[in-house]
Amino acid sequence: MGGWPLRAETACGRSYEAPDEALLLRLLGELGPGNQFLVVDRLDAAGGEHYMQVYREVDGTYVVEYRAGAADRHFETVVPDLPATLTVLTGWAAGSPGWRDAHDWRQWPMP
Repeated sequence: MGGWPLRAETACGRSYEAPDEALLLRLLGELGPGNQFLVVDRLDAAGGEHYMQVYREVDGTYVVEYRAGAADRHFETVVPDLPATLTVLTGWAAGSPGWRDAHDWRQWPMP
């Protein structure tokens, strides 16, 4: 699985082209103080602003945001752990049906 038309960028400024599932797992596992977020841009989306951002909280949960174009299509949720976060990220990357269903997404920023 993987090799999606994506670019992953860490808070430390490292960039990875076409990351696969193993690399995304590693990058998520490295999130912590000094490297708290990961941004994954979809390179095949028309019009830009198609990305997912993951931020690791100090309690070990993950705040996951995704944006699908316009500002009114920007949502966030809190995911409890690394395996569930990887599932959301890879489901989004693969365009799998139902990748949003396991979590309560709310518009960001709150209207």
